[in-house]
Amino acid sequence: MESQEFLNTLIIKQAEKLIKNKSYLAAIIILTIGIEVMGGFFDKKPLKSPKQSKARFNIAINKLFGGKYSAINGNDTLYEMLRNQLIHSLTISNKIQISFEKEHLKDFDGAIIFNPIIFFDDVNKAYIKLTAMLEQKKAYSKRISDNVIELAQFI
Repeated sequence: MESQEFLNTLIIKQAEKLIKNKSYLAAIIILTIGIEVMGGFFDKKPLKSPKQSKARFNIAINKLFGGKYSAINGNDTLYEMLRNQLIHSLTISNKIQISFEKEHLKDFDGAIIFNPIIFFDDVNKAYIKLTAMLEQKKAYSKRISDNVIELAQFI
């Protein structure tokens, strides 16, 4: 499986299906992991390399998202309050609030608003940007194990 197909299948298509089924928490989890995975395409190490999560999450935020995401993540804020808490304990910081009504990435009463649908759109844009960077050799393609094809049938 090619790098772009891997990213599209395991992150974008899976999150899109979850959102269509209104499984928003599961979609946010996949998208958050997806940020870290996309960051892995900026180093020469295998995707499964240990102790790379913070560096990979941060490089993806800075190179693929920029703007408000980079500003909010300045002191590893998104990494710590979203990625770490969500992935390790299925909780999020009280400094992050999930909402469909309030403006995405705005501060509201001391919490950063996260709209799952806009977050999906932003991760999809980052995926498109990464795909272009892979084609331009500004990012590194990765060897993707053949068993990933088997995982795809469960999405």
